[in-house]
Amino acid sequence: MSAYDQLIGAKVSQRERAFLVEALELLMRERSNALRIATDVAKSRGDRVPEVQEFGLDDILRLSRQISAVPSAEPCESNGPSPNRKRN
Repeated sequence: MSAYDQLIGAKVSQRERAFLVEALELLMRERSNALRIATDVAKSRGDRVPEVQEFGLDDILRLSRQISAVPSAEPCESNGPSPNRKRN
């Protein structure tokens, strides 16, 4: 385990980590949609199609995996709503 992983595990609760992962998933969805729109526009104009790396999708996915893989020093909280549950 790297020093970074130890720091995240010690400083971020499991609930906060779940919130970060969910936020990164939403960011991934928005960036993927932006890439799709930019690709459609570029194709319609005959321009160069943007690269995935230009939208940071690889970085978002890597960071999400790193955050979710770090074990928490704090036990899971059983009170309150689940951070992964869909809200209406």
